[in-house]
Amino acid sequence: MIPHRVVVVGGGPWGTYAVERLAALLSTSPPEHPVHISVFELTGRFGAGATHSDNQAWTSYLNRVASQIAFAADESNRAATALLPRRLRPTLVEWSRERFLATGDPRYDLAPQDVPRRHLHGQALRDMFDHYVDVLRAVPGVVVDLHADEVVDIEPRPGADHPYLVHGTSTPGVAADRILLVTGHSTNTPAPGTRAARLAAHAEREPGANYIPQAYPLEHRLDERAVPPGAPLGVLGLGLTAIDLLLHLTEGRGGRFVEEPVAGQSGALRYVPSGREPSPIVAISPSGMFTSSRAENFKAVDSTGLGHAALEHRPVFLTIEAVHELRARHGVPAVLPSGPVRQLDFARHVFPLVVLELAEVYHRTLLGNGFGGRVRAAVAPRYAEFLAHGGAGWTEDPIDYLLAPVTACYDDVLAVGLDAEQSAAFLRVVDSGFPHPSAPEDHRFAWRRFFDPVDRDRDLTGERWRDGVIAAMRRDQIAAAQGNLRNPVKAACDGVWRDLRSVFSAVVDFGGLTAESQREFTRVHLRHYTRMSNGTGLQPMRRILALVEADIVDLRIGPGAEVTPGAAGFRITGPTTGERRHVGTVVEGRSHPFDAEHDVRPLYPAMVRRGLVRRWRNPAARPGHDFHPGGLDVTTDFHPVRRDGTVDTRITVLGAPVEGVAYFQLSAARPQSNSAVLNTIATWAEAALRRTHDTSQRG
Repeated sequence: MIPHRVVVVGGGPWGTYAVERLAALLSTSPPEHPVHISVFELTGRFGAGATHSDNQAWTSYLNRVASQIAFAADESNRAATALLPRRLRPTLVEWSRERFLATGDPRYDLAPQDVPRRHLHGQALRDMFDHYVDVLRAVPGVVVDLHADEVVDIEPRPGADHPYLVHGTSTPGVAADRILLVTGHSTNTPAPGTRAARLAAHAEREPGANYIPQAYPLEHRLDERAVPPGAPLGVLGLGLTAIDLLLHLTEGRGGRFVEEPVAGQSGALRYVPSGREPSPIVAISPSGMFTSSRAENFKAVDSTGLGHAALEHRPVFLTIEAVHELRARHGVPAVLPSGPVRQLDFARHVFPLVVLELAEVYHRTLLGNGFGGRVRAAVAPRYAEFLAHGGAGWTEDPIDYLLAPVTACYDDVLAVGLDAEQSAAFLRVVDSGFPHPSAPEDHRFAWRRFFDPVDRDRDLTGERWRDGVIAAMRRDQIAAAQGNLRNPVKAACDGVWRDLRSVFSAVVDFGGLTAESQREFTRVHLRHYTRMSNGTGLQPMRRILALVEADIVDLRIGPGAEVTPGAAGFRITGPTTGERRHVGTVVEGRSHPFDAEHDVRPLYPAMVRRGLVRRWRNPAARPGHDFHPGGLDVTTDFHPVRRDGTVDTRITVLGAPVEGVAYFQLSAARPQSNSAVLNTIATWAEAALRRTHDTSQRG
């Protein structure tokens, strides 16, 4: 009997989720026909892959708490028709607790709200992957092969029993009926005309200049030969990748952080250098600021994360229904490969509601549910007017117009004084043992300051910028310590940017915005999301602040920095601060966006040449202004669209290769939250095990 062959390309977290779903389905309902499952992972570290490897630098952290990381579908996942036994569905904190009890190793002694080091997640992924493979291999008729090899090509075989051959570097062609591509992050060769191409070309021809386009793996790319002690270094980026590499180049080289409270700020640290650090480390980004600290997560109330879903923010203004109404009334008709759509303008139609939603959560957290209800009632007429007219015809800025009733409500409270509920809520915020303004007047919601917390006046100097960023980081860390339920700033950022990601997906995925607006969303608003809500936890961010205060990390260049070729290195200049630096080495401190044509790995360029995939584009009204975010053209079920416009339902692409077409693809699975990641992989697994003889899909 001819076996049904399923091939998974990529053995990282998505690969683990895929194997788990196959294990649940096949162990619950053994197959009538033989099933052959092949998993390829080029690192050989099955379950973890490269980015989440268990042998990566010990200084790197995750950006979520241990109880909010899952490995398997659970009762909340609507797409999961079968579940594994409860013991095979631990959260990361439960897995760690079991390891701690067995070994006594303090590395595994995690509380539900702890932000773990990333290599620990890698260990857990590998362990759970092995368990799921064992479950599969125990099912009669199921064979699992693991290939520690890189897939370099996928060859169509029209009319064959199995329509594809998957070729590895050293593995003979593996026949496939269904293919899942979950290849994760990669690196690109610099595209002609880009800044990366200019920097790389300069480094090739200029002695003393060194350009490092990819920081990972840190222990290999950033060793002391590539980044010598005492040598000046430029870091391009101030997000999660930059945080990883900064800690690796300091603490990872023997530096120490010692607790030294500053003005009563609990957990403040001072950095003691080892002398092996690069110096100075000139760190830059468009904003000139690091991502904010992730708030202490009090929504994850127990080891299973069971309390989280009940504590998530439910939208008031920024709702799916509002998005549909705005699209129906004000959307611009467009025809995309995925079908007709009415496209919105994010800045005009959606961002005002984002700010209004932030204001609602902020004020409700600051002054209690009663005041929140008062705000909602006051805003309702203007909110309805906005949905009806999209702000058209208003002489005032739509955001200011929508927020005016909120400000009026706050002014009324200040005029008559706080009532009992408002006073109790306010005291929960300010009575925390941290230095805070004590009067309600000092806690007004100023939305522009909310998004841009550092002053940028005309007399800005590098020193003033550095001092402003340090002050903002200290305030942010005080807020983060109060948590995502108690502090109004963190409650708003967590409640809107994170809890409402499904709403944002409904806005932007699959061409929901015009090409011009999606370009701006990616350049501006997605950075707001990243900086305000997608940072890492307090422990690593207190380390980063200590590095800035110790002048190991130099932020004086300020926002909008420019990097240009220079003699024996590179020049870094700050157009707003006037600061200039010269460095010999520049390292990219951010992840590469996916680019099928310029990927350094051979698979996707080969698929492009064969016509099996093509780039997705959002067509613009103006010729020559289409937006190409980099991701592959896929259907809403994540099947690739070929060069000729046909769709192959036997191949599914998830994760980084479709980011920008469907956003938030890089998230880890979450327990008890109807996780979109796990639902997507569950839908794939159901289809992958469904035998098909539809010859119209072959070839």
